[in-house]
Amino acid sequence: ESSPAARVRAVRCSASGGMASVGTMLAALISVVAAMDEDCHDETCRSPQFLQLHQHVQDRAEVAEVRHPWPHARGRMPQQFGTTPETWTSHKLSWSFADPAGQFHNVFAGGAAIDEDKNLYQMTFKGLYAFNLSGHQLWHYATPGISNNEPALYEDLVLGSAHSTGNAFAVNRSTGKAVWVTKIAQDLGGDCGYPAAYDGVFVVGGGRGHDRVVDGGNVEVYGLDVTTGEKLWQYAVDKPVWNLTPLFPGDGSTVFMDFAGGMYKLNLHTGEEIWKTLIKDSRGSFSDGGATLGPNGMVYSCSNPLDYNGAEGTAGIVRAFYLSNGTEAWWKKTEFPCNTYPAVGHTSGVDGLSVVVAPGSFMGSPHLHASILSLDAFTGEKKWSVAVKPWDGILGQAAGDVEGYVTRLQDHIQPICLPAHWSAPMIDGNGMVLVGRSDGQLYRVFGPDAGYKGVRSPRMNVSEDGVLSEAMPIGSAFLHGALSAAPGIFTISSCDTLYVFQK
Repeated sequence: ESSPAARVRAVRCSASGGMASVGTMLAALISVVAAMDEDCHDETCRSPQFLQLHQHVQDRAEVAEVRHPWPHARGRMPQQFGTTPETWTSHKLSWSFADPAGQFHNVFAGGAAIDEDKNLYQMTFKGLYAFNLSGHQLWHYATPGISNNEPALYEDLVLGSAHSTGNAFAVNRSTGKAVWVTKIAQDLGGDCGYPAAYDGVFVVGGGRGHDRVVDGGNVEVYGLDVTTGEKLWQYAVDKPVWNLTPLFPGDGSTVFMDFAGGMYKLNLHTGEEIWKTLIKDSRGSFSDGGATLGPNGMVYSCSNPLDYNGAEGTAGIVRAFYLSNGTEAWWKKTEFPCNTYPAVGHTSGVDGLSVVVAPGSFMGSPHLHASILSLDAFTGEKKWSVAVKPWDGILGQAAGDVEGYVTRLQDHIQPICLPAHWSAPMIDGNGMVLVGRSDGQLYRVFGPDAGYKGVRSPRMNVSEDGVLSEAMPIGSAFLHGALSAAPGIFTISSCDTLYVFQK
């Protein structure tokens, strides 16, 4: 046999027979995993044993890299899956932070990054804040320009970029003092980006786009030396990247999506294009969603098909691509627009690997439809869905936007947050799905109702598929990177307040 499953059995026999050293065995396992992208397309590659092996090798490979529990909006690096090993159990609201002048006197960018000391870093219109675990403010950094982008952690640095000036920057996470500032472009798009660093390279977008479909986003992706800020490379995308979220599989590359669902894989250190996959019939579309890696040699995207732009009454699409060559493995239409990011992991009470997305229409209309959807990671077949009540915000806007408009206008800051319908979902260590919505509520999906053994509340509902969920009121709406987690901690940032839940 020459299938991946056969090679796995061969490695196991060698190890169990005591004939292979740990180093030799790990090398053999890595060679198996490296081949998975090429030929792991059959039923044997969906077995729990095979996936367990794949995850074990990835865990061993990333040990040296994992330092901070939540360095980026999609989780630990490399291999951001939108998951956390932490489990939401008896967590209660411990503290929150809003602008000292009042809730609507600031606009927050994404969520909080969390370092190894459980310090939190939150970007806002008025600069970057650092807090310790008890909510004490450690420092405030006046960013070199206004930033709509969530910060990222790399070793002892907090990294970010400012759209009003075209600057990227690094700050010492202990002192809040600038380490370097580099002007990468005249300006950046005003979207909420999620730049990130891995293996010494900070990947960030620049150069505001002026595409015929929509104005904004960035037309260039840059790689900077994380230590000095020096430009290492730049890459011109086919369509602007919106909310750029670079992903790092750990193989010397970076992967990301443009706003029309085009997928790119570049050499992380040189910017050389490894592959580019552009879906021809969707190049006139727009989504402010993005992509997420899976632990199975795949990358999954959430975008919109044809010339759809995420508005009410249109559909979305989830796609799966092989990381090795960018070939599309499968696609699945969603009833509502796909304007967020997938999370890829195991969900409670359901066998196999899942891709969870939260389709929903952009703001601007009454009666906006949405749902939470779980798909089989290998086939795209539906596992379950949770229908939610349509959102009827004031003037068709997200919770908090109309309420805070006058205050922000008087403060001469960005008057509305204008989030998409949902934040990016997160899967916790027990397989529970968490996701924030434009109605200002945190939705938690527990899995099949028949298997739930926890405490029930009046807010819980059971979907037509028999899946139990709960909506928990928080406050204002949320941007994509709203959620983060660390040992004993879950956080969610609305457009104006950081909320910290602890055991």
